Amino acid sequence: MRNRMHSSRSRDGFTLIELMIVVALLGIIGAMLTTILVRQQRFHRAVTNLTDTRARMRDISTIMPTDLRSVSTAGGDLLAISDTSMQFRAFIGASVMCRFASAQVIELPPKVLSSGSVLSAWINPPAPNDIVYVYDEGTQGGNVDDTWQPFTITDTTSATDGSWCPPSTNPAYTTAADNGARRYRLTLSAAPNPFQVETGAPLRFAREVRYSIYQATDNQWYVGFQRCTPNVTYGQPGTCAAREVLAGPVMAGTADTLTSGLYFVYRNKAGARLTALASTDTIASVGIGIRTASESLLRATTKTGGSMVTGDSLRFTIGFRNRI
Repeated sequence: MRNRMHSSRSRDGFTLIELMIVVALLGIIGAMLTTILVRQQRFHRAVTNLTDTRARMRDISTIMPTDLRSVSTAGGDLLAISDTSMQFRAFIGASVMCRFASAQVIELPPKVLSSGSVLSAWINPPAPNDIVYVYDEGTQGGNVDDTWQPFTITDTTSATDGSWCPPSTNPAYTTAADNGARRYRLTLSAAPNPFQVETGAPLRFAREVRYSIYQATDNQWYVGFQRCTPNVTYGQPGTCAAREVLAGPVMAGTADTLTSGLYFVYRNKAGARLTALASTDTIASVGIGIRTASESLLRATTKTGGSMVTGDSLRFTIGFRNRI
């Protein structure tokens, strides 16, 4: 009887060896779960990174063609070119001359009139340092001496003021129903000739911009966009403001189109490649390529990780007007 009671008490609880085995098993299971969770986090981070990179590439494939399709190389809109950058005048809209508010201040009609007519349209509203091309009829009959005169915009204002571009303008662009519509006033760097620029003269708006690849402070490479101030010497590239990131990280920028994260290839009408700035007026098309860099899905799902990266690439060609 005593032996049975003693034996029963000796079996209560766990032995040290059993506890050590349980702790070891829990440690192994915890390590496995942690590894799975970390790998899942890496995977989702890599997928997010890759998705964001591709989305930015799609944005570039929309933004750059929009800016480039209206460029006239014959008109000197390409201001500076290289294998990894391009500075040019991108056209952003059009309107008509409503009237002169003063010698250097012109007025535009509302964007949409009550009749539904559209006399002003732009991708981006005009802003200081943009260029407006004013149609100058010259002094001779016909269009033999007609020209597009460029002026830099120094200030822009808008208001719902019925006295701006009034119904009494001849011809009457607006009616009493349009008096509450927003109008636009542009201050120019110089005064157009009021005897050669008539009411109703077409206006075209341009913005000097620059696309390039650059290395940021984090040592990564990015595709950047800059707005530029036009040079006082017309036809020369102006000074550009700070860069805005359009895409990245991308592969490092080089002069080799087989490896560069961003490259431009310029060709004339015959398909010959051009590299000299002096030849920009003969450029008929530009091929643009982008190579992105992002965390590899293989790296994200392997045990050791490593330094492997992957990416995606995009290439498209833009033909310039009047040169195809």
